[in-house]
Amino acid sequence: MRDLQDAVSGLYTAFGTTPRPTVIQHEPYELQPGEVTTLLGQPLRELPPGLMRSYLCDALYTVGTWDDFRYFLPRLLELLVTDEIELDPIACRLAYAREQGCRLTGTQDAALETFFLTYWDDLLWHFPWYADLALRWGLMEQVGLTRSTLLARWWAHPNRAVVLAEVLLLNGTPPPEWPRAALRDWLETAFFAAEGAEDGQFYSDALLILEHLPDLPGP
Repeated sequence: MRDLQDAVSGLYTAFGTTPRPTVIQHEPYELQPGEVTTLLGQPLRELPPGLMRSYLCDALYTVGTWDDFRYFLPRLLELLVTDEIELDPIACRLAYAREQGCRLTGTQDAALETFFLTYWDDLLWHFPWYADLALRWGLMEQVGLTRSTLLARWWAHPNRAVVLAEVLLLNGTPPPEWPRAALRDWLETAFFAAEGAEDGQFYSDALLILEHLPDLPGP
């Protein structure tokens, strides 16, 4: 978690030169007057989660501009870390912004990449099921990371066998790019190192699923 906190601090530093908006374009039904007042006046780090979720509903599509979104982005990502905002709407906005030709400064782009790489590592440690979902749904690619980068981080991660076993038990679909023999080695090594029958059964079940997967089509 400390690494994520450092990455969030890096976001606030990198985006700190973005001017605070003085007005937020919106229709009356999209934001309440009190919400707009708070967005424009309250310190960024103190903006409440509920308000940021309300802003994010239509942000960048019909509410506000790219500059507004850049200003609020560090707070949105800070709330992502605390599970008070979901990844999906943020990822969609970042992908949409790139499609529209919106740009970040080099410093901002680097800070954003550092944050999401750190976030991905944290998912691999603590939330393997969500790491799998974010990978399969392309959410991490929407934020600007490549699938090859994400898989390389997983391949080298100390928790890689746990993540693989959870993925197999949840949906039975490991990354097709990876050789099955290597995945089998991961699980067998973890099985023999398991402390207790429950952990051993966890890896044994995953191995059984892996062994019964259909062969991948040839080139």
